[in-house]
Amino acid sequence: MNNIDRSLEKINIIKLLIFLSIFIITTLVLILTLILPNVKQYRSYKNQYNSAVVHKTKVQNVLNGRINEIKKLRLDNAKVFNSFKHKFTKPEFVLFANNFFDKVTLKEVKKSIHKKEFKVYELNVTSALKTPVNFYKFLDGLNHYQNMIQADFPIDLKSNGKVINATFKIKVFGLVSLEK
Repeated sequence: MNNIDRSLEKINIIKLLIFLSIFIITTLVLILTLILPNVKQYRSYKNQYNSAVVHKTKVQNVLNGRINEIKKLRLDNAKVFNSFKHKFTKPEFVLFANNFFDKVTLKEVKKSIHKKEFKVYELNVTSALKTPVNFYKFLDGLNHYQNMIQADFPIDLKSNGKVINATFKIKVFGLVSLEK
């Protein structure tokens, strides 16, 4: 018995080369028709994705900047926002004005809607004071009042020798959405 393997001698090299070349050609054709177009499409999509990521990052940075700006504005203007939310009441305002004037009467002139978001009360204030300094203190005090109030012209100051009678209009701003 002979233990030498002779199976490799029976292989026909020509047939092997033909099958190998057919396999290689078939593989190349499949690669060229199926994989290469997808690689080109993949590169195109990757470039689009990268440009979209860059654009998204820029927009996200702008958005984060705006959010920080809004937070800062909300903190800086918290008193203004709260003054719009606070409901205006005549007795509260008369009590506040009595700190500066001797006699205060408050008469509502008209109620109007201002640009659909804000309501404006125009009030006619008649008061008696001893010195005009109290009037200026009152105007300064309006900045610290819990509502958004604007003193309007004309301001009529008349003196009878003992007291000064002041008549002026104020506008009180508030949010319409709070009324509904």
